[in-house]
Amino acid sequence: MFSRSLSRTREVKMNDLLTAIIVMSILCVAAVVLTSTYAYSMKGQRTILCIAITVLAAVYFQFYGSGQLLWAKLIPSSAAIIYTNVASVFAALAAGWALRLPMTPLWRRIILMCLLSSMSLAAVLWPSLSIAIRPPPAGGNQWNSGVAMQTSWATCSPAAAATLLRAEGIATSEAEMIPLCLTDSAGTPTLGLYRGVKLMANRNGLAVEILDSNIDELLTDGDWPVLLAVELPFGVADRRYADQWGWIPGMGHTVVALGRVPDGRVIIGDPSVGLEAWSKDDLRVLWHGGGLRVGRNVQNHRNRGAD
Repeated sequence: MFSRSLSRTREVKMNDLLTAIIVMSILCVAAVVLTSTYAYSMKGQRTILCIAITVLAAVYFQFYGSGQLLWAKLIPSSAAIIYTNVASVFAALAAGWALRLPMTPLWRRIILMCLLSSMSLAAVLWPSLSIAIRPPPAGGNQWNSGVAMQTSWATCSPAAAATLLRAEGIATSEAEMIPLCLTDSAGTPTLGLYRGVKLMANRNGLAVEILDSNIDELLTDGDWPVLLAVELPFGVADRRYADQWGWIPGMGHTVVALGRVPDGRVIIGDPSVGLEAWSKDDLRVLWHGGGLRVGRNVQNHRNRGAD
């Protein structure tokens, strides 16, 4: 079963990523043409200001805005990781303005344009480039009480995705989810995790819902399982999380909430340790709102907790 599963994964075409790369590349070329042909000024200070603003915007978005799960709500595509990275468009706009810098030798303008264009292309291709630069671990198919166990520190997300999908009746493994989630040796991008879950869910006739709720709503809905993005923030006064339970402040992790026990605690499938029971206070410390579900469709899944 495991070998057949891996074989199916190798056969999965990257059409969604290829299409997104082509679309975003065309958009970036259009941005270069726009700023180099129409939207430019013959005053050097204005052009330099435009270049500075767009380069700053590209860098800021790449580090602080890209890859957020909320972008998948706006563009619910498995290739949302590429479609929503507008840093590539900002860099392309700057490349067009660079070509129009007044009182600057043409060779210098061309060099600056090529550098900014390379920055734009790198942003478009980054999900693929990161895997080439940092090859992912092979992964495995290890389970403990219905929880897929991560085989390296970088694979908690594909392991959690496998746990979520298995709980919904979809047979998969950490190893199968690693390439689908765009995992590399440094970890898994959030929208890469979304991609992997969405591809597997859609392949089995299911939909993915981005979680948009707080702790009280999560517990009241009782709509399990739910994949949760968790993290121990810096400065938490309770030292148990770091000293006794091994949490590293600032390092993201992925778990699956599987249900509740009579005393109100939530059963958590943690790919690093297996099954745990978290209190509401634990959730309040570790979970900050990010997550997703799998279901027949969004509306039915939202209503399922009230049935």
